[in-house]
Amino acid sequence: MLRYLLKSAVRSAIRTAEKSYNTPERKGARGERRVHNALTSVLDEKDYRVLSDLILPITGGTTQLDHLVLSRFAIFVIETKNMSGWIFGSADQQKWTQVQKGGKRRSFQNPLRQNYAHVKAVQEILDVDPKVMHNFIVFTGTAEPKTDMPENVAWGLPALGKLIAVRKQLVLSDNQLNAFAQKLQGEALENNKSVRKEHLENLEKKVAAKTQAPSSSPANPMGQISCPTCGGEMVKRLNRKTSDAFWGCARFPKCRGTRKTA
Repeated sequence: MLRYLLKSAVRSAIRTAEKSYNTPERKGARGERRVHNALTSVLDEKDYRVLSDLILPITGGTTQLDHLVLSRFAIFVIETKNMSGWIFGSADQQKWTQVQKGGKRRSFQNPLRQNYAHVKAVQEILDVDPKVMHNFIVFTGTAEPKTDMPENVAWGLPALGKLIAVRKQLVLSDNQLNAFAQKLQGEALENNKSVRKEHLENLEKKVAAKTQAPSSSPANPMGQISCPTCGGEMVKRLNRKTSDAFWGCARFPKCRGTRKTA
């Protein structure tokens, strides 16, 4: 009897430890560390500056960036998702879906929309041309896409490296990079327990306000085309060189998202 009780206690302790280890917060933190280590070990310090886990002040609260890569070729804002299972979603959708073993489903915010807020925060602080900004998402776990995904969503660290490496046209100087890094580090809040707690409380308030606020119109009415970059409305435009029609973001030039017409 005593042996049975001891075995039960050990199994219970192991299950508790596994649950504690695999909380979304801890899984996310492990994925972010993995990406940070990969970026700092692979990217040449002469050309790239890697900043991770930045909490920046914005109007009405704060926003937290997983990773920011400043380079002479572009500025990359990277959101990390350490997930498993199958992932369903598109640039248009407000929510994406994760399906795990056993059929367990969970919806989560479209990470492109989530990271777009981070991109805009950096752009406003640095006052740079939006053309040098890039919104990248990287899935670091074993998750697999089951729908066509935008090109700026990377599945694994090698794919993220390729997205960064293809940008080789010089657009910023070393002096600009140093100035940008100093400005962002100066603007960033100290990443301590109280600041993180306040940041989470602000997020919860925003979510609660959105949930309680009455919606005057549907977020994505039938027939409306959504911007793949910011999720906003799109309008039909003509290419000046070819006269071909395409969908362009209504927020142009602040947002330069485009889509092909059917």
